[in-house]
Amino acid sequence: MDTPNHPKGEMPLPGQPVSLWIATTPETNYDALHQGVTVDVAVIGGGIAGITSALLLKRDGARVAVIEAGRVVKSVTGNTTAKVTSLHNLIYDHLIKQFGLEGAQAYANAQQAAIEKVAALANDYGIDCDFTRTDAYTYTEDEAELERIKAEAEAAAKLNLPVSYVETTPLPFPVKGAVRFSNQARFHPRKYLLALAAKIEGDGSYIFEETRALDLEEEDEVCRVKTQRGVVSAGQVILATHFPFYDHGMYFARMSPKRSYVIGCRLNTPAPEGMFITSSEPFRSFRSARAEDGGEIWMVGGKNHKTGQGGDTAERYRNLERFARERFDVKAIEYRWSTQDNNTVDKVPYIGKSTPASKRIYVATGFGGWGMTNGTVAGMILSDQIAGRENAWSSVFDPNRFKPITSAADFVKENLNVAKRFVADRIGVPDEEKLPELAEGEGRVVESDGEKVAVCKVSGATHTVSAICTHMSCVVDWNNAEKSWDCPCHGSRFNYDGAVIQGPANKDLERKT
Repeated sequence: MDTPNHPKGEMPLPGQPVSLWIATTPETNYDALHQGVTVDVAVIGGGIAGITSALLLKRDGARVAVIEAGRVVKSVTGNTTAKVTSLHNLIYDHLIKQFGLEGAQAYANAQQAAIEKVAALANDYGIDCDFTRTDAYTYTEDEAELERIKAEAEAAAKLNLPVSYVETTPLPFPVKGAVRFSNQARFHPRKYLLALAAKIEGDGSYIFEETRALDLEEEDEVCRVKTQRGVVSAGQVILATHFPFYDHGMYFARMSPKRSYVIGCRLNTPAPEGMFITSSEPFRSFRSARAEDGGEIWMVGGKNHKTGQGGDTAERYRNLERFARERFDVKAIEYRWSTQDNNTVDKVPYIGKSTPASKRIYVATGFGGWGMTNGTVAGMILSDQIAGRENAWSSVFDPNRFKPITSAADFVKENLNVAKRFVADRIGVPDEEKLPELAEGEGRVVESDGEKVAVCKVSGATHTVSAICTHMSCVVDWNNAEKSWDCPCHGSRFNYDGAVIQGPANKDLERKT
């Protein structure tokens, strides 16, 4: 189904604008917080990291409260491609150079353990989530990339990962070479996580939806999570909000947000078996999933860009459609969706105490596009740390690590990009009165009465809000595919009417009359 509203003269976008996972599972309806509660651990964020952490903590005997601004398993986790794999593009050669053999081994072991933890939890609770073992590939069609592909295969072999170097894949076009990991997995993330969430509530534990955390206080004996609906008091707090809204660890300077796009296709032929990703740009990602009618949905992903810096985002979907039809025998396109990930400067997530001084606040962020395993790793590490158990992987994921060997240049590059956008977006903004009337689906930032405002036209109505992001005052940019205002600095996203979609911002854009 195509969206009915699109600028005059433009082709409509392919598919219905929803992920396969959200389209094929029921909406949740957990209560919002209506009065203060006290628990052992408050988990802020209801994605895979938050739900897994909360479940494992409850299994340890803790009383937990999951606090979700919207609906659980719907934001980032509900828009994943759901690859449960330790193959993370080309990372292990980098990790050995950055963290040494021991650190790289810890990362590899954690990812493999996460695959088995997902399998075990699905089995323990009898969850029908389409969990299927399959191979994963990082491939290239570029002869110049082969050296990197082979180096990755050698590095992964040193870490005892299930790796091989191959020169053919199940894809219907030739490749120059690929890294293959065997016995990986794919699944339906919402079927899996909604079943886990159902095990959390009760016996002094809670899930609160439509409850946005606004502030956090850490004291000697207790933490207080302040929401718009009341206060949750807890002995420990986990920030699993994708990008920490409570950022005393300066994560905004140590991560970069990116968006990527997916279309879900029906093919005229059986889908290739396996999960696939390119080793370099142009980025492409493929995998199949079971459709509700017993057929297959073939996912084609790519067209990455830094959040708020994507230009014509609708055209990115059209480019994916053209690519899919060139490379595969596409019968129809049924779904389209996009997602957001945060990359750390050294490519390893931040999981552990949020700052060196913090005693009660933990963080899980920066999964770099590999949230299904890294979110599970986060739950395993944080439940161990809160329970006082040793965890063999925790040091490599420590948020307070400092590894300057290769990350310094990326740190500088990312923050120069932020500074450039902060300054450049404040000059050259046109005066509202000098521009033509907005077309349907169009948005722009203009100068009006001496201030920068964001104006868009959606479903025939014009909406005007402040153009200044409520996180750190960068100027937002229009995302014409999702009809949202996206921050080009730290990745906050707002609906066309200014309501927060995604943090770190937790306050709406000011509405203008």
